[in-house]
Amino acid sequence: MINVENRVLTNVKTYISDVCQTVQNDNTKFPISFPAVSVEQIDNPDTAVDLENTENAVVSMIEIQSFSNKNITEAKTIINKACDAMRIMGYERKYGPSKVTNAADTNIYRMVARFRRIVSSVDEIEKFETKGA
Repeated sequence: MINVENRVLTNVKTYISDVCQTVQNDNTKFPISFPAVSVEQIDNPDTAVDLENTENAVVSMIEIQSFSNKNITEAKTIINKACDAMRIMGYERKYGPSKVTNAADTNIYRMVARFRRIVSSVDEIEKFETKGA
């Protein structure tokens, strides 16, 4: 199965390390520490298979959430930088970034963005070696 979730998570973590140290891979409403980012693959359906039913390409869909317990500006700064990382990896933003009220705790500021990209079986997302990609 074609799955780039770990590479995307690692690249986002590398790219935003100067503004956020906590990057996790689950969709939590309350992170362990602040500021924080959640990078989650929300879908990964086939988009191309061959005559032997071998997966040749998928549509990778990633959701990124940024969290701040200080202010919305910090959450926006972090998600904007994460959006830049996604663009470098060839993803296009399909939603957001949009402010979302955190129902679990309204003192937590949260931004959400969703991204999409086709990834083929012979395509590799390059690993970011430094935060500047």
